[in-house]
Amino acid sequence: MEPSLHEAARSGEVGFLRRMKDGDVSIDLLLHKTPKGNNILHVAAEFKQIEFFKELDDQSSLFWATNEKGDTPLHVAARVGCDQVVKFLIEHTKKMLHVQEANEESRSTDSEAHKQLLK
Repeated sequence: MEPSLHEAARSGEVGFLRRMKDGDVSIDLLLHKTPKGNNILHVAAEFKQIEFFKELDDQSSLFWATNEKGDTPLHVAARVGCDQVVKFLIEHTKKMLHVQEANEESRSTDSEAHKQLLK
């Protein structure tokens, strides 16, 4: 992982993520990992940087990526006792499940409407 990215996650420097969203920093940096397979959210969780989680795109796969030990950022946050990150990730999961359920309902309704049009 690039040192500036690691430092941003460790210190909670969300400006780094904002610059990434603005296109000033390559989004490919998000895919970088530490030698132990940790991504930026593993590092942010270890150092209890809740703002880093809030600033990241809700759809990011980084929330549930595993490191070499099989730990997700949730595991890391729980291990270091960061209740804020644990609660955030639980709420994030609930939100994503609701979105997924709504999309499935919409597809089912769309499919039925499509079938009716074909008759």
